[in-house]
Amino acid sequence: MKKNNKLTSIIQHQNILFIRIVIFILLFPFTTYVKSQDMHFTQFYSAPMYLNPAYTGANVCSRLSSTYRNQWPGVSKAYTSYLFSADHYLSKYHLGIGLLFGNDVAGTGELKTTTINPMIAYEARLGKKWTTRLGLSPGIGIKSINYGKLLFGDQIARGGNVASVETPAISKTYIDLSTGAMLYNSKYWVGVSFFHLNRPNESLFGAGSDVSNIPVKYTVHGGTKFIINNRYSNDNYQKKSITAAFNYRGEKKFKQLDIGFYYTQYIFNIGLWYRGIPFLKSDKTNTINNDAIAVIVGIQADRFNVGYSYDFTISRLNNVSNGAHEIALSYQLCKTSANKKKHRMPIPCPKF
Repeated sequence: MKKNNKLTSIIQHQNILFIRIVIFILLFPFTTYVKSQDMHFTQFYSAPMYLNPAYTGANVCSRLSSTYRNQWPGVSKAYTSYLFSADHYLSKYHLGIGLLFGNDVAGTGELKTTTINPMIAYEARLGKKWTTRLGLSPGIGIKSINYGKLLFGDQIARGGNVASVETPAISKTYIDLSTGAMLYNSKYWVGVSFFHLNRPNESLFGAGSDVSNIPVKYTVHGGTKFIINNRYSNDNYQKKSITAAFNYRGEKKFKQLDIGFYYTQYIFNIGLWYRGIPFLKSDKTNTINNDAIAVIVGIQADRFNVGYSYDFTISRLNNVSNGAHEIALSYQLCKTSANKKKHRMPIPCPKF
């Protein structure tokens, strides 16, 4: 028993040292210049692996998840995004493994971004109260567009609708690396993640002067959970809690903050969120960075969770965008109440 305790202490010390080194290295991408932005989700905790690879395998049970977002339905051919994911925890090796598939389509030319991200995360206990996780995702990205569905000036001049490009549909495949880390206990959690670390070239026209490097995206997210009523009785309906959380993300000049809370009673959830940075103005237009107010409702059962959110646009697009609809579904492959691992600490962040 003493040998096992000594070995456990050595492993924990090595884990802490390794984590400090990795987090130090991860801070360097903050100085990287970027040019554009990725798709985003209002219910980002319903797509945890997209938020941070460190969430891979963080649930008590294996889980299947999907998210659909229709952004700005009032704008023709705006943004439609899909996410599908599956993950599992290997308790013997303290590893979470998973696979994330994403697809985003925008515009008349069907500009499509497809991502296929295998993920792995390592989990380590830091004493009795804290747990840390490190995640890595060596993914594949596919960018494509259908020029045959676009109308060019020379087509109008010729008075015809024949495509003016030799190859109407083209695509580009590239390697895309992401990583993340998080620290949590039974009440608080905080995480940081970085995407497109290798800044792959997504240009559809090859190398040379036509280079379009995907920008590094970084996120910082966290929160806390407050138990309002902790009655241990047969009346589960009396169990209540409030969860406050935030998600800050940026890509060079683009910066955004989601901040809000969830109220949970029994299996029912309702949330109110604000997206924007009210004290930050655009350099070019001198307008306040206000985006949306979002309302989220959900049901969190033992295995099946569902959430719906609607974004009320509060920017200058409010008259034409018609907000955004988002639906999130997840299914756990075991009963949480019957399969809780006493040696694993659940993350207190929302899971619907």
